[in-house]
Amino acid sequence: MIAYFVMECAAEPYIPTYSGGLGVLAGDTLQSLADLKVPSVGVSILWRKGYTSQHLTSHGIQTDFPQTWDPKKYLKPLDVKIKIRIEDKDIYLTAWKYDMMGISGHVVPVIFLDTYLKENIPEVRNLFDRLYVSQGKERMVQEIIFGIGGYEILKALNYNIMVYHINESHSAFLTIGLLKDLKDIEKVKNRVVFVTHTPVAAAFDEFPVEDVKQALKDYIDGLDMSPIIDHSDRFNLSWVSLKASRVVAAVSRKHKYISENIFEGEKLEYVTNGVHHIRWVSPHHKKLYTDQIRGWEEDPSLLRLVVNISDKDFVEAHQKAKEDLIDLVNSQTNASFSDKIFTIGIARRMTQYKRNKMILKDLDRLIHIAEPFDGIQIVYSGKAHPMDGVGKAIIKEIFDAKDYVSSKTNKVKIAFVENYDMSKAKVIVSGADIWLNTPQRPLEASGTSGMKAALNGVPNFSVLDGWWIEGCMENINGWSIGKKTSWEDVSTEPEWETDDIYDLYNRLQYIILPTYYYSFGKYVNVMKMAVATVGTYFNSNRMVMEYITKLYLGNTLAE
Repeated sequence: MIAYFVMECAAEPYIPTYSGGLGVLAGDTLQSLADLKVPSVGVSILWRKGYTSQHLTSHGIQTDFPQTWDPKKYLKPLDVKIKIRIEDKDIYLTAWKYDMMGISGHVVPVIFLDTYLKENIPEVRNLFDRLYVSQGKERMVQEIIFGIGGYEILKALNYNIMVYHINESHSAFLTIGLLKDLKDIEKVKNRVVFVTHTPVAAAFDEFPVEDVKQALKDYIDGLDMSPIIDHSDRFNLSWVSLKASRVVAAVSRKHKYISENIFEGEKLEYVTNGVHHIRWVSPHHKKLYTDQIRGWEEDPSLLRLVVNISDKDFVEAHQKAKEDLIDLVNSQTNASFSDKIFTIGIARRMTQYKRNKMILKDLDRLIHIAEPFDGIQIVYSGKAHPMDGVGKAIIKEIFDAKDYVSSKTNKVKIAFVENYDMSKAKVIVSGADIWLNTPQRPLEASGTSGMKAALNGVPNFSVLDGWWIEGCMENINGWSIGKKTSWEDVSTEPEWETDDIYDLYNRLQYIILPTYYYSFGKYVNVMKMAVATVGTYFNSNRMVMEYITKLYLGNTLAE
């Protein structure tokens, strides 16, 4: 059995134990594990106040509130309780379960860890209140409980785990539990695989080794920690995960080379991310595919047959999805969007390296581009981390741009949908006419929003970074922005690359808008090819199958 450890998990839209891409990917992965009947169990954390509920003022100022929800409505409490001694305190841990149901009825349980017990003092009871808010020693204790507590909970629940999948390094402390039981680092390695999602070494969680040893002195009494910490004075969770794993994988081919540059001297596998094909299609596309592509739910590679669907039926499904998006925008903003106007989707985390406001860098040029056509609509959505002042400033700048263009023209409209979540994401990725992604190279380890859009026939218009280097077929399934780089080029470019901005505007003005407004049949061909080329490969079923062959199977055979 596989134990899949991930700190945030979007099992369902109404369970707010996720912040963004990593958690949504985890939910897609667990759904594919269930669909493919892979013996497995997920392990995550029950965040009782979620991540953040975003409210935006009329001027674009983000305010943050806890996400209130009742675990008892969605999760089953388990009759289990363990005790770990951390920092001279007994910490009690229990768990809840959510069953991910596969299309054939196979169930993959997801175990959510919880410290909200009367036996714990208040500060421990509330350790798992908010996702990604804690820092320093409190973050260290959270991750100790997640890794070691998750490992011990699975033992208490009598799961027979053959492979522990560390998905991002937050659960690295589970390797200490394994080392304590197995006493041999090679035996630990035979049980562990590590998938890294971070393209910047500075983003790795790390703590002073002495703080870790002090916190765990009772748990690790007599244990030789040197195979994991290697005499370093820092307990770096990503390096610990690497040292304790038989195989390490990146999340795209480009990211493999980025990661090998970070983990100098190490060779990595790569398994490019994918998204769950059923979870991310609009209801209209789901009906279309079910009616005309028999078996696509079980085998997403059959989506290549989308080319046989008539343009009329295909466009009708897209137009219904677009109407849903327009309804969402107009019900939450005063943008007065129209379903007849070319609509650009930009929805993701609001943080600096994403460069979400690149299309707004020259507003007068954007207005000039739109003038000969019926217009351009841009729908934004996404949260900034509650402590990310730069991310919040980006949202404010988008609102300022919205006010500027509305004072100059009615040919360009900008809307920002607040409080982004999975449900709104599904409406936006399926209803836009094009998906714009402009990250700073090479900081997009993979990215998945464009994959979701493509499943719905929405072409990508994106910088060649992360997964899009593998997926882009210029003028066939979408368009690139800026220069093409080699896989091995790991240099970080300046935040604002002038050539990228010019290329974005030029392709929009001379290729994309004329095709959409004057040669719509050709545009529909690109939309269909987005489904046929992206949906058939960049899905989580293919990803899980590669996990099995590249990561899990070797560990199982090693036993």
